[in-house]
Amino acid sequence: MNFPVGEWLPRSSAVNLLAGAFLLSALSAVIQRRVAGAILGYAWNSRALAAIAAVVAAATHERHIWIAAALVLATKGFLIPRLLKRAAARGRARGEAESFVGATTAMLLCGALVVLGFTQTRELFGASRTILASCLPVSVAVALVGLFQMVSHRSPLAQVVGLVLMENAIFLAAISLTYGMPLVVEMGVLLDVMAGVALLGFFAARIEESFETADTSLLTSLKG
Repeated sequence: MNFPVGEWLPRSSAVNLLAGAFLLSALSAVIQRRVAGAILGYAWNSRALAAIAAVVAAATHERHIWIAAALVLATKGFLIPRLLKRAAARGRARGEAESFVGATTAMLLCGALVVLGFTQTRELFGASRTILASCLPVSVAVALVGLFQMVSHRSPLAQVVGLVLMENAIFLAAISLTYGMPLVVEMGVLLDVMAGVALLGFFAARIEESFETADTSLLTSLKG
């Protein structure tokens, strides 16, 4: 989709800044030593995603993207972080995020994942001269960072944060490639994510009640 240069450049700069905020907030969530900090990083990641969707809506004049941006801001930016904070407040999950690696090591590994995401995306899809040119590599990088968050933490809620970061990255990739999915699909995805986060928060609390710990690595002792 082509836009006049006078309109394309300012919006492209805004998207680039927001894409940078999207990536930095995901990295911030991964290096946090406390679950509350990781949840806050996810909240800002979601708000950056909503802002990117709003810029796309302004550029394309598509009403359903405006609605999607508002839904993302309300659900991912505020409601889901609140659900996660409530789940964290029920037990020890509000304390340490219990990572397998230190903050410095995590940053180095995440940096390598970001470089991998950018280089491989450029190689597979090439460069694009649209206002969303920077978003696809960022979405792939954040998906890898979210996956790292899931596998590098013992706390179930920290793992949930990694899962929803990956979902944000998939949402951004969809916007980058198609300028927004149909509204009914976006609403369905948001409802599924909300229900999934609520259930995962419940299961995290049940794990701690049953085993008196939130360390998921200890669940391997249940194998026969």
